[in-house]
Amino acid sequence: MPPGDTAEVIALMRRTMQQIDAGLVTMQRRDTTIQAVTDSAPRYVTLWLEDHVPRKLVISDSAATTGLVAQTAIWFVGGDVSVVQQPFDLYAFDSGRIVLWTDDGMMPRTDISESARMARETQILDSARVWLKTFGVGLP
Repeated sequence: MPPGDTAEVIALMRRTMQQIDAGLVTMQRRDTTIQAVTDSAPRYVTLWLEDHVPRKLVISDSAATTGLVAQTAIWFVGGDVSVVQQPFDLYAFDSGRIVLWTDDGMMPRTDISESARMARETQILDSARVWLKTFGVGLP
């Protein structure tokens, strides 16, 4: 991706996150707890809906042994995954594909192979489907 396009995508990511976050107070909020399969620490999941369409999903994983909390946040545009923020990386999505993968400082990652990008895409979208399903909501 050319540097100018990268800067535009990063600016769009920031705008998307800020605009949706600014409107959360007017949206329907739903919360639940999911027991993780691999350990005893639960996951706390919060979904914000606007007219029954997902706008933001936050998953908080607490490590039972350390007490640390890691969060994943997903912002949706038109019901589709648009921006994903994980503890060390952020992703811009378009039509179900990662179009930009950055570090937590929003600096583009240049060390990612195409196969790693595709695997992460699948993992993120599959996880989003599972988390949304707990609320009876699906991805388009």
